[in-house]
Amino acid sequence: MPFNFWNNSAARSAATPLQAAVSAEREQRSAGVVESVSTESNDARLLGILGFGGGSVAGVPVNQQTVMSIAAVYAAVNAISQDIAGLPCQLFEQTTTGRERVSGHAATPILNLKASGLQNSFQFRQTSMAVTLLRGNSYGLIERAGKLKPVQVHFKHPDETTVFKSGGRLWYRFSGDPKTYADYDVLHFRGLSLDGVMGVSVIHYFRETFGKGLAASKAHTSFYQNGAKPSGTLEMEKGTLTDAAAARLSASFAAQYAGIENAGKPILLEEGLKYKAISLTPEDAEFISIHKLTRSDIFSILRFPPHKGGDLERSTNNNIEQQSLDYVGDTLMPWLLNFEQEYRLKLLLPSEVENRYFKHNLAALLRADATARANYYQKLVQAGIYSINEVREMEERNAIDGGDRHLVQVNQMPLDKMDETLAARNAKPANTPPPAPENE
Repeated sequence: MPFNFWNNSAARSAATPLQAAVSAEREQRSAGVVESVSTESNDARLLGILGFGGGSVAGVPVNQQTVMSIAAVYAAVNAISQDIAGLPCQLFEQTTTGRERVSGHAATPILNLKASGLQNSFQFRQTSMAVTLLRGNSYGLIERAGKLKPVQVHFKHPDETTVFKSGGRLWYRFSGDPKTYADYDVLHFRGLSLDGVMGVSVIHYFRETFGKGLAASKAHTSFYQNGAKPSGTLEMEKGTLTDAAAARLSASFAAQYAGIENAGKPILLEEGLKYKAISLTPEDAEFISIHKLTRSDIFSILRFPPHKGGDLERSTNNNIEQQSLDYVGDTLMPWLLNFEQEYRLKLLLPSEVENRYFKHNLAALLRADATARANYYQKLVQAGIYSINEVREMEERNAIDGGDRHLVQVNQMPLDKMDETLAARNAKPANTPPPAPENE
């Protein structure tokens, strides 16, 4: 019987780390007990085993760490994750008369104050959102008291998480932890999914775009390291140089005149040599256009408005307000709904899920704009939606007497009453004597 390395435990124990990793991967796939669904693709998993992360484009490694060095990626991911993490997440209960805010629930401080011993709630939610944006998935392991009451949520990175599907539900394992956790014990935040289970990684699907941005940035840096001027040529009027002399001359010339610190120095050449610069501007090299195109692509992928990333080329004082509203409605709201439903399903008891739900308070986005906040409150108070005391509560001020009443404009009335009112005004009372003539 021929020797099979992969089925021999002694051989595996003496294998290199790479061989052991490939062996473990093959054993997991051949076991067939449960279906692993946590891999982005076979190619992505193999690249991870080989240590390349998300792979490379144009010789530039593309992974979670490198893409964050792109200014557009950092700006978008940081802004979206901060905006979502900074919103108060409140628990409400649907009653027969409307809804009431619930206080004293165990999940409230986890989402608004302290998630775990390592992270406050802002840090946990920001990290979860940032990783989900880039990798498509992030996880939070729920620690419970008595298997019911949530007391902490521990962030788990997708690189240390394996997801399995068995019996019509998901199961989770984490590096360094021998236990297998059921889906109700793990917050699983995910983005766009193509299989209904795992979110897709934008790094994996758009590595060409991110790689182009990284390569352009690297080339741009090299461009300025050489004095913001491209290479030139050294020409001889007659004769030739040996290979050794040419190498020595090139190295000496680069050491003395290349780089920003040497820009503008007079060039001293040996007898018979002439320097001829190659005329090439940044526009000719398309550095600017490449950066603009890459930045636009990245903002489009992450649904991030360009003006929030510092790109004001197409923004005016008239349309920035509308773009900001679009950002809340088109970018933040889908993610907020995603997170709210995950909190509701995993942090509430089965008996609470039907009538209780989490809701982010978007009014917190108006804190920095006093004028917009005042107009917002004024319109809602005049429409009878908010009472004065509800507004004062959001502004962290004490209630006032009579402030719980809801007010409406006195000059407003239902449309179906308008015709009746006009008819009553125009109708003449029956048997009304004619007015007496005026005395002359």
